[in-house]
Order: sequence, then C-alpha cells, then structure tokens
Amino acid sequence: MKKKPIYLYILLFFSTVGTLTSAVATFGASKNFELTDDFANQLALTTAQDKADYIVYYEKSVQVNQSPLAFLFVSLILIALLATFYFLFMKQDLLTAHYTYMGQIVLSQVFSCYNYFAGRSLLATFSNPSLRQRYLVSSSLALLFLTAIAILFFGIVLYKALRLRKAQARA
Repeated sequence: MKKKPIYLYILLFFSTVGTLTSAVATFGASKNFELTDDFANQLALTTAQDKADYIVYYEKSVQVNQSPLAFLFVSLILIALLATFYFLFMKQDLLTAHYTYMGQIVLSQVFSCYNYFAGRSLLATFSNPSLRQRYLVSSSLALLFLTAIAILFFGIVLYKALRLRKAQARA
C-alpha cells in the first residue's frame, strides 16, 4: 500500500457511524417509551389519538428493529465492516478491502429496503391520514437518500477497485 486511500478512510468513517447507529437501534433500543409533550409537539402530534397512535407505532417499530432478520442484517453488516477494516489496516490488502466494503454497502442497502417495507406496514397504526402520509413520504425520502448515498459510495469504491486491479495486473 503505497499511497494512503484517504477516500476509503472517509467513506468508512461515514459507514461506521451509520452502522453503529443501526446496531444501537437493533441491539440496544429500549422498549420503554414515554411520549413527552415537547416531543409530541416536535412531531406535530396534536390530539390524544395521534399521541396514542404514535406510541403504538413506536412499540411496533422497536419489535421490527429487534426482529431476528434485523439482527441478522446488522450482524452481517458489522462483520463486513470489520472485515474491511481488517483487510485495510491489518493485512494491507487494499483490493480485498474494496471488495468487502462493496459487500457492506450492498448489505446496508438491502437492510434499508427491508426497513422501508417493514415500516410501511406499521403506518396502518395511524388513524390520522395526514400523519400516515407524512410518515410514508418521510420514509420514502429517507430510502431515496440512502440509495443515492449507497450508489455514490459504491461507484467510488468500484471505480477505485477497478483502477487498482488494472494497476496490479500491469505490475
């Protein structure tokens, strides 16, 4: 490894933050939740029914986030991230680090899609159609944003991996 892959360090930093956030939500989210008036106001929950619906929504979303499939996804994403760090820093095998990182990106995107589709069914807990629509739009925008980030990260890493493989073939 002659030149330091600064781009990979930066991408790994952002992926690590996102992965750790998912891990905390999956492995450590509390099922006990109290909806305070301040938080309800931030969420624009005005009626008692809206607040009750949100509490049910939260409890069900914790169940989805702590399902065996979510555990599996987050565990695989963590393993792929650790493998990337291992190949990058311990083995100093940059090409393999690129491949494991691309696998981590794909797993993260599949997990994002899983969360989106699992969360859509939870929206039925809202009796207020405008709240249901707002949460649907926000989750759709979140999936769109995460997909754009995944495509960007994957494209950068794929481009660099192909260039690295070509350079290694010449050497």
